[in-house]
Amino acid sequence: GHFYDMSCVGYSADGQYVATGGDDSKLKVWNALTGYCFITFADHTSAVTALQFTKGNQVVLSASLDGTVRAYDLVRYRNFRIFTSPTPVQFNSLAVDPSGEIVCAGCLDTFEIYMWSMQTGKLLDVLSGHEAPISSLAFRPDGLSLASSSWDKTVRVWDVFDRSKIVERLEHGHEVLALAYRPDGKELCASTLDGQIHFWDVAKAAPTGTIEGRRDIAGGRKAGDKVTADNTSSGKSFNSLCYSADGTAVLGGGNSMYVCLYDRRSSILLRKFQITKNQSLDGVQFKLNSKLMTEAGSADLIDSDGIDSDTEKQADRSLPGVKSGDKSNRLLKPEARTRDVKFSPTGRQWAAASTEGLLIYSLDETMVFDPYELDEDVTPDTIRDLSRKGDHLRALVNGFRLNEKYLIREVYEAVPPLDVVLLTKDFPEAYLERLLKFIADIIESSQLLEYHLRWISGLLSNHGTFVKTRSAALQPVLRTLQRGIT
Repeated sequence: GHFYDMSCVGYSADGQYVATGGDDSKLKVWNALTGYCFITFADHTSAVTALQFTKGNQVVLSASLDGTVRAYDLVRYRNFRIFTSPTPVQFNSLAVDPSGEIVCAGCLDTFEIYMWSMQTGKLLDVLSGHEAPISSLAFRPDGLSLASSSWDKTVRVWDVFDRSKIVERLEHGHEVLALAYRPDGKELCASTLDGQIHFWDVAKAAPTGTIEGRRDIAGGRKAGDKVTADNTSSGKSFNSLCYSADGTAVLGGGNSMYVCLYDRRSSILLRKFQITKNQSLDGVQFKLNSKLMTEAGSADLIDSDGIDSDTEKQADRSLPGVKSGDKSNRLLKPEARTRDVKFSPTGRQWAAASTEGLLIYSLDETMVFDPYELDEDVTPDTIRDLSRKGDHLRALVNGFRLNEKYLIREVYEAVPPLDVVLLTKDFPEAYLERLLKFIADIIESSQLLEYHLRWISGLLSNHGTFVKTRSAALQPVLRTLQRGIT
């Protein structure tokens, strides 16, 4: 993974890939199904603060504190475009319009938004008006407008294609930390420093609701806190927001060990996810040992023996090639927090960039493991007996457990054509890939084309979600099926 903390995360349009940016100035792209990182880009010279895929999944863009926005080609794995500003600035937010032609980035220094053309790489415009650092950017899903949030307590909606129109200002009572558009583009939500999530009607520029999430997102007590976890004001706000794929739920993460999922219509907390229980991280415990609290603060943060000034302790004893040094010498604990959350476009999973790394929560059991359970009851005779009695589902599953191809084919072809639809509906997904591969192997040499098509149609229609989530692994099998049918 990343050498330091992950700072941002993003899904590709089909949900197959997840990209992460980190404080180690690297951009990594992962397979969402297997969890393997298959490419790392290390062109940035400072922390990566934001990233986004284009709709075609062939380009991923990243913004960095080094003052550049880089576009990477995921076909040839190269950095093919670098966007820069006339004067050096630090970019901390990024947005790409749905067509992939316009790239926008907000900065910390000049409080401006820079807009470039993806085709030419030229700077098209500079949007100014904010009076404090910009915290987040988001294009409306139809691409007609750009929303920006800032620490100046406003959200501004810009028409990037017609600058003669008035910029819409959405006023808030506190600093705005994050924003997100609903997938249909009719609603916008923004989180503020007081822990609230505000919802706005985009067409009327009017507030439609508020969620009070201060108590929900509140984490544990940090080692340096002088007051209890309930009375502290830090870490009680959302610094990242995201709508679900259908727009019915809102996901929020912040500087605590919790990620909160809310129902948009009722504004009720549906679930609170705890990203870690690691006691070595700061902010996980709600109560600290009072024996460790002194007048100068927590005893864990005080160098009581004064060895730090000793030249022997300052000597570097790390092995050649080691960059991290001796982590046991550190006095400060890493803080448990979530810096970015994103829902997958499929709506079946979401990811969080946290202190513990990249966390993916999914409704699908992508790790398919089913032991063969071979015992004295799984024999060719018992399998044929099940098939004769009409228990075709158990017979076929046991055939795959025994893994004898002649027996699988015998049981498979014994299923009546009218029972195929019902059988495919109840067929276990643990054996779905093997059944599709079996059909792909025999379809070219078999004369029962219509019978095979019944099986294929039933399996794909009843288990479409499973096939879509494993499309990368099933691609060779599906191609073989297509070739056999055509």
